[in-house]
Amino acid sequence: MKNFIVHIVILGLTVAISIGFIFSKADGHADAFYLKFTKGKKSNLILGTSKAAQGLQPGILGQTVGKEFYNYAFALYASPYGKAYLENIKNKLNKLDTNQVFILTVDSWSLSSTTTDPNDSLNFRENKSYMSGITNPTQKINYSYLLNYFDESYYKILTKNSIAILRDDGWLEVTLPNDLPSRKRRTSFTISGYQDKVDSYHFSTLRYQYLLKTITSLKNYGTVYLVRLPVHPTLMAIENQLMPNFNTGIQTAIDWSDGYLDLSPDNAAFQYTDGVHLTKASGKTVSEKIGSWITEKIK
Repeated sequence: MKNFIVHIVILGLTVAISIGFIFSKADGHADAFYLKFTKGKKSNLILGTSKAAQGLQPGILGQTVGKEFYNYAFALYASPYGKAYLENIKNKLNKLDTNQVFILTVDSWSLSSTTTDPNDSLNFRENKSYMSGITNPTQKINYSYLLNYFDESYYKILTKNSIAILRDDGWLEVTLPNDLPSRKRRTSFTISGYQDKVDSYHFSTLRYQYLLKTITSLKNYGTVYLVRLPVHPTLMAIENQLMPNFNTGIQTAIDWSDGYLDLSPDNAAFQYTDGVHLTKASGKTVSEKIGSWITEKIK
């Protein structure tokens, strides 16, 4: 019996050491979000869903504005505006810096809910995600995320995914075939998916109130700019089914911010990997455009 217990202890220690070693190797290749819940407090946040996570490049913005930006945008299911996202932002924010620049990307989806009652916060889609579950997004190794929200095999941590890489500045760099037939095929699939979604999403006044609370909270630490990112024209038509008068509907948020840039009139001028997310080249152009606009606003 004694030998059996010793073997069990040795086996347990071996497994624990192995898991600890693997966790220590988790980096931007591991998954699309893990690094954002490490790395300490951050200033000059870029906020929003995957449009911003993939589209806005902190390095390009930094070169233009003269600030070191961090992309703290996630995904449609996890980071619509609401209590969970706001609390997570507060936990990530460097509150010692009061001269920051914040970019909040806005669209119909991030202000809408899939619940029968759009204001039913107890059943908001992000409640079961890492956005609610991770209360400390600044750990060197975030065991809570890796144990509870890492959906892949841990073996993947030791391999290097070349399609999606989460950079140290929070930008999710996605590399997909950029030929026209590939983009058209992905866009057609995405349009179909979003057309199916539109009937289940409904504008939430509570989410909008949390957008206002987010603006108010961040203005204690600097200036806040709202940006509506471009999407494929057909996807914009679907968004407009959800909120036909978008700019009018968020007028109070615009008034409370330090400026609003609506890039939707230029939708057709950019390329998208799938209709929603900007290609790397177009993301660079859009980041430069936003950076130049903010620079002029600051002046």
